[in-house]
Amino acid sequence: MNINKVVIIGSGTMGSGIAAQVANAGIQVTLLDLPSKEGSRNSIAENAKDRILNSRPPLLVEQNKIDLISVGNTEDNFGAVRDADWVVEAVVERIDIKHDIYKKIEEIRKDESIISS
Repeated sequence: MNINKVVIIGSGTMGSGIAAQVANAGIQVTLLDLPSKEGSRNSIAENAKDRILNSRPPLLVEQNKIDLISVGNTEDNFGAVRDADWVVEAVVERIDIKHDIYKKIEEIRKDESIISS
């Protein structure tokens, strides 16, 4: 199977690091997190993208790889899971939250998609 689109749910240290490495491989990746209560609804994931871009040491082999990372939130943009070849769950370590995320993923994912944690 070719991996052409990746969705990462959770934009903390682990999720954003994985997003950077997927982008380094030249693959489109969508980084999702909770909707923000203030400002842009995508500001949590937007801030993670900024952290990737400005990380020291650099997480990206080339700065323009940042363009392969799009951001969103788990309410407005969860539909991105439908088209993903690979979905990575990287949310907080709470089993109830993980169960909810996996249930939502299972409802809309492609049969052949890879799901990992």
